[in-house]
Amino acid sequence: MIRFFISPDQIKENTVVLQGEDRHHLVNVLRQGPGGEIIVLNGKGEEYLVRINEITPEQVIGEIIEKLERQTEPRVKITLVQSLPKADKFEWILQKNTELGVARFQPVITERSNIKLTTEVRERKLERWRKIIKEAAEQSGRRIIPKLEPIRCWDEAIADFQDELVLIPWEGEQARSLKQVLKSLKVQPERVTVLIGPEGGFSVGEVEKARTQGAIPVTLGPRILRTETAGLVVAAALFYHFDDLEH
Repeated sequence: MIRFFISPDQIKENTVVLQGEDRHHLVNVLRQGPGGEIIVLNGKGEEYLVRINEITPEQVIGEIIEKLERQTEPRVKITLVQSLPKADKFEWILQKNTELGVARFQPVITERSNIKLTTEVRERKLERWRKIIKEAAEQSGRRIIPKLEPIRCWDEAIADFQDELVLIPWEGEQARSLKQVLKSLKVQPERVTVLIGPEGGFSVGEVEKARTQGAIPVTLGPRILRTETAGLVVAAALFYHFDDLEH
C-alpha cells in the first residue's frame, strides 16, 4: 500500500489533500487515479486509509475511508548520536536506522571527523537528510517521521542527556559488554541514547566527557565495526532485548 506523510492541516474532517511533490509522485510516478487507495499519516501517529476521488493539476483530493489502528512504533525510543562519516555514508545510516525504528538522529562533528561544512552546505544536507528519513519512514511502515536535529559539536550533543540510558560503544572498553549492561537493568528504560564515533573512533577525552555526563562505555565484541554498521547493530540488539522485534 502506498504511504504518504502529510501535514495535519492537509486533513479536514474526512477530506485529504495532497500537493506538490506528493501529488507529482502519486500521479506521474505511481500512476494512481480516481478510485485508487493510499495510506496517509499526519506525523502524530495517526494513520488513515484514503480513497482518491479527484485529481486536478494542483492537487489530489481523497476521502478518508478508515482510521487504521496499528502499532508499528517501538516502545523504547532510541536516539542515535552519530559522528558524521565521510562521503554519503550518513544517508545510508539514516535510511537503515529509520527502517529499523530509531526515533531521533543527532549528527555530530567530533575530533576525528574529517568534515568541514559551511552554513549553506549544512542547510542543504539537512534538507536532503530529512527527505531520506521521510521516504524511509513511508517505505518501512513507520507511523512517525524520526526527528533530525541540527548538526552539533560533541560538547553540545552530550550536554542535554536527561533521564535515559546512554551507551557509548568504544574499542577502548574491554570489560563491560552491551549484553551485560542490558541484563543488569532493573527497569526497562523509555529512552536510550547511543553514541557512535567516526571512522577513526572517539578520542579518550571525548569518551571521558561523555562518561561524566552519564554515558556508559561498552564493548560490542572482539571485532571492530564500521561507523555505519555500529549504530545499526546496537539498535537491533536493543530492540531485540526489549522485545520490539517480536510483534
